[in-house]
Amino acid sequence: MASSELMNRNSSEADQSTTKKFDIQEQAKDKKTKSWLQSRNSIYLGVVALFEAVVVIALQAVIFAQFKLHPDETQHATQGTGIPVYLMIFILSQLFQVALAWDAVRAQNTIQVIAFLLFNLCCFIYSIFQFKQLPSAVNQSILRLLITRLLIVNAVVIGVCELVYIYLGARLYQEFGWKIYRAIGADPDIRNMYRWYQILLSLLKLDIFFFLAYSIQYLVLVLQMTDYEFALTIVALPVTCLFLLLVVYAVRHESKYMIYLFFLGLAAGLAYFSFKIFRMCDVSQKQKFMAEATFIAESIKIHRSC
Repeated sequence: MASSELMNRNSSEADQSTTKKFDIQEQAKDKKTKSWLQSRNSIYLGVVALFEAVVVIALQAVIFAQFKLHPDETQHATQGTGIPVYLMIFILSQLFQVALAWDAVRAQNTIQVIAFLLFNLCCFIYSIFQFKQLPSAVNQSILRLLITRLLIVNAVVIGVCELVYIYLGARLYQEFGWKIYRAIGADPDIRNMYRWYQILLSLLKLDIFFFLAYSIQYLVLVLQMTDYEFALTIVALPVTCLFLLLVVYAVRHESKYMIYLFFLGLAAGLAYFSFKIFRMCDVSQKQKFMAEATFIAESIKIHRSC
């Protein structure tokens, strides 16, 4: 009898501890908002992210305009066709990055700060890759020189901002780590569960962006409206995003059935993207994917890894 009461008491305490972990952000929402507004490092991170986004978007918009205003000087028969789409996705990535930075400091999520640093590093790597991608699609030497200069400024701005982010990220890691310690205590189990919860949220946010980027490329550059995959991809867009949000609700409410449903959806998604990669390797589809296979394949790999 006593052992039964002890087991019930331990089970109740475990449930309360788990619930406490997932209710931390909800209970202290107003307090955290005031807290990050009073933190200089948090404000600096948001301001620098906004500055980078404004400069990069302006530079990418000018390059986009050059491709639209000078169609005769760009190779629209090959890779030039997809470049405006890639530029638009790069612009969207900057808007997403600002939202990611704001959300990271608002929620005091150290894992998301790290994810933000890695995401900006990916943007920097792509800005370097643009030196190979864009000038080679331009026939006129003067226009090619202008685009190259804009790309240099673009890469320098992103690279310098990345260095600033690393410094601010290190400061915020210490600052947020102490605040989380005061909020959830020193219990190693609770701290470990909360860390994995933060990792899950960060991966879901990145996953949504990369899936949208992949879908935009695939719909605009590869598929035709008469293809049966066109309608399938459009339907998969909202369904996948809602499915990814479902897991957050499932974890917070500790619903095993929803988690199992989420795992089933992950298996279906893995099969879906494996099919896409198989289609790119199909000889009969070689012409369709000739110019865009590299970029779409990379988007699929990142999405599958998330």
